[in-house]
Amino acid sequence: MSLSLATKRLRRMIAPGLLAAALIAPLPAFAQDEAATAAPAPSESAMVNLVRALVAQGVLKPEQGEVLIQQAEAEAGQARAARSAQETALRAPAPGTVRVPYIPETVRAQIKEELRTEVLAEARSGGWAAPDAAAPEWTKRITLHGDIRVRSQSDLYSKTNADDIIDFATINAIGPYGIDDPRLLLPILNSRNDQWNRTRLRARLGVDVKVAEGVTAGIAIATGDNSGPISTNASLGGGFFKRDLWLDKAWVRLAPTDWASATLGRMDNPYRSSDLLYDRDLNLDGVVFAVDSDRWLGDAFKVTARGGAFPIEYGASNYPNFAFDKQSVPTKYLFAAELEASGSFEDLKFSLAAGYHRFTGFQGDLSTPCQVEVASFCSTDFLQPLFLTKGNTLSPLRRIVVVNPNADTPQLLGYSFAYRVLDANASVSIPIGETTLAQLSGSFVKNLAFDAADICRNGPAGRPYNNNDSSGGTYCATTNPAQFVGGDTGYRGQILVGHAEPFETGQWQVFAGYRYLESDAVLDAFTDSDFHLGGTNSKGYFIGGGYALRKGVLIAGKWMSANEISGPPLAIDVLQVDLNIEF
Repeated sequence: MSLSLATKRLRRMIAPGLLAAALIAPLPAFAQDEAATAAPAPSESAMVNLVRALVAQGVLKPEQGEVLIQQAEAEAGQARAARSAQETALRAPAPGTVRVPYIPETVRAQIKEELRTEVLAEARSGGWAAPDAAAPEWTKRITLHGDIRVRSQSDLYSKTNADDIIDFATINAIGPYGIDDPRLLLPILNSRNDQWNRTRLRARLGVDVKVAEGVTAGIAIATGDNSGPISTNASLGGGFFKRDLWLDKAWVRLAPTDWASATLGRMDNPYRSSDLLYDRDLNLDGVVFAVDSDRWLGDAFKVTARGGAFPIEYGASNYPNFAFDKQSVPTKYLFAAELEASGSFEDLKFSLAAGYHRFTGFQGDLSTPCQVEVASFCSTDFLQPLFLTKGNTLSPLRRIVVVNPNADTPQLLGYSFAYRVLDANASVSIPIGETTLAQLSGSFVKNLAFDAADICRNGPAGRPYNNNDSSGGTYCATTNPAQFVGGDTGYRGQILVGHAEPFETGQWQVFAGYRYLESDAVLDAFTDSDFHLGGTNSKGYFIGGGYALRKGVLIAGKWMSANEISGPPLAIDVLQVDLNIEF
């Protein structure tokens, strides 16, 4: 029965009693009997309340009222359902609307952990992955790294260079040699014949291991044409011979705290020195201690102090071999200390470092009178340098007593000066883009032990040999007291734009700079091996750049134009084009 039919029926049933209902309705509450006080609670339906009132007044019988109430409530429920459906339709989002429910962080973490547990369980049960078995715990403590560089290098010489420049490095390598014997030819440097497109290879592979908390270790191998300290390049060609691999690094680092450490073994150069003092490929043997201020100053400003001792040559333990009386040979050492400050101020970043590098046991001395016709050694032979390039001033080590004018007089050469080098470096950089920067850097070196008077401290017999002059090495001769023209100072400046170390795809850099290094400012054995093809007594500019074609794939180029500072003309330009793969 519809709601309208129920209403019509109700009207017919209550018509006789409408007047009575109207008269009774305003009676006060206290006139109601006890049965009325127990009536059901009012309904949300007006029709139900009306029927109950009529039953209470006796207009309708209770059974008639119950039937009408059931019908009214059923029809009211249908109406509510229809209204709810309509309201839901009105609240429905427009087509294409996407609703993202909010999931609390704790719930997300729980879901992630449950998924991980289920995936690992399925992997183990299915046999398609077993992380615990395939990757033992010790593998997680190992880091593998390396690089391969293929280089095309062209060495270009001025046609106006001198053609009689003595190759002292070769004399040192094959010595003792009769450098003053007119019957012998002296090795001479190539100074005019260009060397185009020499292909060179550098390959390095290293492993770093976290042994325990606060203990790490590393080992690395590298290529190289020889065991010299400053280059890991291997020249290609030469009959397709296999290339040598050398132990390049082997070190242990102990860090009992987060602000102090000690590194022992053969390691990367730990100092912030530029390539004026040390070649980029130079590694040091010894021990270095470092303390930094992270614990006290935080990350915005940092001060680090480093100090180390590095043995360079122990000397023969049985010297001289064919003598009953053995001679004590002092160890040649490098002692170095450095203080570095770095930090940032808003977007500007800076670094300042000052170091002191003392080389002990290097300066040459004349021996006691030595008759080389009957003796195979002289008392200061052990002061011969292990490795030379070109530029440093050298002096004879042997005070040779000539008995037979026709006999050979093989000589050895040593350093004329001592070397205690002050090394200062600074850099400042500012961002010029989201990932790029502009960086200005500078370096300064000075040999504090340089004393021009040392050139004659051994008298005429200790006359120097040096490619930096044209006086024929006769500074100390009474007939030609020429003034020494060597020097003790060097500096370098560079500006770089782009990325400091391009590695990710699309990263790049360009740079340009100037370099000036006098003859005895640093040891020529350890300075940069590329500019002026190594050594000291050089000045000039350099430009270059690089672009990362892919992650870890860098193509780069560098042009270096250098001239001698003093002495016979020796201008050398070097062009390098590199493809470097780093991993």
